[in-house]
This record gives sequence, structure tokens and C-alpha cells, in this order.
Amino acid sequence: MSITCKVCGYNTLLAVKPLIDRLGWETRLQDVVPYLRCSSCKAKGQVTFQIVFVGSSGEAMLGAEKKNHPKATGIFDGNV
Repeated sequence: MSITCKVCGYNTLLAVKPLIDRLGWETRLQDVVPYLRCSSCKAKGQVTFQIVFVGSSGEAMLGAEKKNHPKATGIFDGNV
């Protein structure tokens, strides 16, 4: 996750997995962001965030395959 401070413009990457491990899968980013503090100017809750993928493009594309629902095509071959 890319975090940018609205106050001073400092930008850093924050790994999402440690947040999930600590707070659980049910926690939404919108609930966490107000508690984040800038490590540069110490402003709290004044950040914008963007989810970014860090890795190779092949890994990023693994979940991008388009799968048609059998009812959408009218054809069912047993593989869904």
C-alpha cells in the first residue's frame, strides 16, 4: 500500500500482510487510515493511500483471467 502524507508530502510503502495479521481480514482500510501517523512530520490521520502490487507482472496477472459464467454463454462444459 502506498501512503502519502497530505501535510508534508512524504510517501512510503506499507506492507498490507502485517496489518492483516495484526488486525484480521475483517478490518477495512478506511477504518485503519485515520490512525496512521506520518513518520516524517508526525501528522495523524492526514494520509491518502493507494493499493499497489509489488512483484512481477506475471504474478499480478494471475487473478486477471476472465471467466465467463455458464449462464452468460449458454454453454456448460463442466468446468466452472
